Amino acid sequence: MIAMPLATHPVRERRISPHDAADMIMRFREGALPELAIFDVRDAMSFKTVHVPGAQHLTDSSFPTLTRGLTKHTPILVYCYHGNASQVWAQTFVDFRFVEAWSVDGGFEELSAHLGSRQAGRVDPPRATNASAALVSFISAHGFNPDDLDAPRDHGLTPLMRASLLGNVPLADELIRLGVDLDKRNMDGNTAVWMACVSGKAELLRRLAGAGIDLDNRNDMGATSLMFCASAGKTDLVALLLELGADPMITNFDDLRAGDLAASRECLSLLRHTVK
Repeated sequence: MIAMPLATHPVRERRISPHDAADMIMRFREGALPELAIFDVRDAMSFKTVHVPGAQHLTDSSFPTLTRGLTKHTPILVYCYHGNASQVWAQTFVDFRFVEAWSVDGGFEELSAHLGSRQAGRVDPPRATNASAALVSFISAHGFNPDDLDAPRDHGLTPLMRASLLGNVPLADELIRLGVDLDKRNMDGNTAVWMACVSGKAELLRRLAGAGIDLDNRNDMGATSLMFCASAGKTDLVALLLELGADPMITNFDDLRAGDLAASRECLSLLRHTVK
């Protein structure tokens, strides 16, 4: 058996849905997530027969070798048959001071099904055909691919995320009209909504919501944009997100809601009915 460390790390093991695990894998494959380690803890024959592409077979004996090249901040996905043994392994990674260790609920079959659905649902990427001079200049300046306006660049940001981070409403509008994927997530699992909240552009939030973006996306730490705005004391944006339909009852991985994270009396007043 693996020799366990003398002390454990305070970060707890997390379970992840097969949908979110598939999202992480797709973001890694597309370059939005810079690193990811996937481990299969089923028996050797099952792994040899079929496994998630890129996964490595993890056993007690292979653990030291497979983890030697990983940083403690490398996100880790562990799957088994049904999501039980993988929880034990995810806890083992946490005990060895790995910060992000995820056990995939439902195991291999569920994860494979969600990956297959994601891949089957992919369509031709939107292109900068007939784009304005401003958008062409923006794409060039930030090194984006004009033939794939959903392709990420630095920090996993897509053109829509970058335009939102800059608070550029006209560019975001044009990208939406060109059909970009509104719910693409960056390396931290955030979408353009989060970027718009960082820039503080209320009008941009309204445009994104009107186009149908998911206001309640939870990033890889379980935080929503409403939680971010509440914790940053962005009262006007908290009010706007609530007006647009953001859910204040969602909890993060520490079981806290946006109201529990409110950094100002004004934000707390808006969210007081949700505080535990």
